[in-house]
Amino acid sequence: MPNHSNGPKPISDHERGVMDTFPASDPLSDTATQGPRAVPAGEDHPSKHVPDAVTVSRHFKDHETAKLALEALVRSVPLDRSATELTGAELRLSVPRDDAKRIEAMLQSV
Repeated sequence: MPNHSNGPKPISDHERGVMDTFPASDPLSDTATQGPRAVPAGEDHPSKHVPDAVTVSRHFKDHETAKLALEALVRSVPLDRSATELTGAELRLSVPRDDAKRIEAMLQSV
C-alpha cells in the first residue's frame, strides 16, 4: 500500500552515500577561453618513451581478442599502457630491450 503522507521521504543508503560527491567526469566549461578538458590534449597521457625500447607485436583473430590480451599483459608483465598500441587486431608493445624476450613469450602465449 503506498504511503500518502506529506512528510519527508526517508533517504536511502545509496542517496546518503553520494550526497556530497562530485560527478565522475569534469563539467563542461562555460567560458569561451577555456575548453571542456581539464588537461590539455596530449598532456593527459604520459610519454610513450621506454628507455632502450624494442617493439614486439602480434596479430590476433579479432580486435576483442587483442584487447583482452592487452589487458592480461598490462596486469601480468606489468606494462605501461601508454607504451602500447592496439590497431584493429594488431597489438604492438614498446618494451625494454632487456625484458623483450620474456614479454614476447608472454604475448605469444595469450
